[in-house]
Amino acid sequence: MLQVSNIKIKLMDNALARKWLELYQSLDIGPDQIIHNTGISDGDFANKIKEANRLFGFDWPTNPSTQADYNMMHKDIETAPKDKADLLQSIHNDLHVKESHGSEASHIQIVWSESLGQFYKKKPISIDMPDDAESFKKSINHGDVYLGYPHVGKSPEVCMLQNDISDLPQTCRIHNKIVCDILISLSNQNCNTDDDLLSWYEVNKITMFTKEEMLKYNGWAKIGEVVNKDDLQSIDKENLKISYAND
Repeated sequence: MLQVSNIKIKLMDNALARKWLELYQSLDIGPDQIIHNTGISDGDFANKIKEANRLFGFDWPTNPSTQADYNMMHKDIETAPKDKADLLQSIHNDLHVKESHGSEASHIQIVWSESLGQFYKKKPISIDMPDDAESFKKSINHGDVYLGYPHVGKSPEVCMLQNDISDLPQTCRIHNKIVCDILISLSNQNCNTDDDLLSWYEVNKITMFTKEEMLKYNGWAKIGEVVNKDDLQSIDKENLKISYAND
């Protein structure tokens, strides 16, 4: 049983869950924060943008409002110095929240960011997706736990839905690695984009990955399920303790 804060998670007996557990245990460090994908104030976001502009020389608008604004910001984050990636992790997460335009949270994210800086050039903080990894789920339910997206770029589905087709070789990445971040779904969702993705793949002459890889990793990389689902609405964001014990 995996426990994060006051939430208990039953991990699945599959390749994805085993590899995630292997990575977490090799790093042996707790997450930095627990966040919902909603509720970021415009003022706090603007202050983070000003700080990023100062530190990295970006030319971001302090009050971005269009997908074109968000896409431009994302491109700059993709090419930022790797040794400062932890400094941009927070605003990167906030950017995705703003892009969602949601008034209600659809998931909870358990985030490892600044704590991983100590391992830079010393220890891997991600592992390759195993060859025997299961195809991602095309539907997910409230309380299901799945792997976080491992790249600063965007998945093929997100590129397609956000019409972000400039410099696809840089931005568009399939979910081919495993990182510590995990997410908990707060709703039931379905992934129905496979057919549209196949057309998008052809139109944009994609060569970075195969159609088969794209479809295999389109959806959710489910690794477990919350046992005490009723506690999700009152998850303790201040208690970042994490532990694992064999059942």
